[in-house]
Amino acid sequence: MNKIRVRKADVKPTAWIKPDQVDYCIDCWKTWIAGDPDKDLGVKTMSMLRGLQDGYGSSADEQQQARDNRIGAATDAMIDSLGIFHRWAVYKVCGIGQVWSFPHADLAATYAAARAELEQKLRRNVCTAVLF
Repeated sequence: MNKIRVRKADVKPTAWIKPDQVDYCIDCWKTWIAGDPDKDLGVKTMSMLRGLQDGYGSSADEQQQARDNRIGAATDAMIDSLGIFHRWAVYKVCGIGQVWSFPHADLAATYAAARAELEQKLRRNVCTAVLF
């Protein structure tokens, strides 16, 4: 097996690209709107007395899922506060709504305006402002 060696000077690291926070909020919203938030039917199980102080432990995955659910719910409220054109543009682009029933409105332009308005609302929201 031939091993190809590369000099350290020849390797150029790629610049880190900050993820788009609006896309993250929309992804959390899509997961939240499609999911069932009550998977344990309201019953918490004992988890070896680790984690929270009441004896009901929670893992980092559960905490991240709870955070994503809160972000999804906050994003849902912000999307619901958009105008009808903007709301349906977000639904259509995200695959929630199937029909674009506004023949005189351009979907791409309407979605761009909706995204800009949604970003402003998410920046002012208590739950999602820390992402920006």
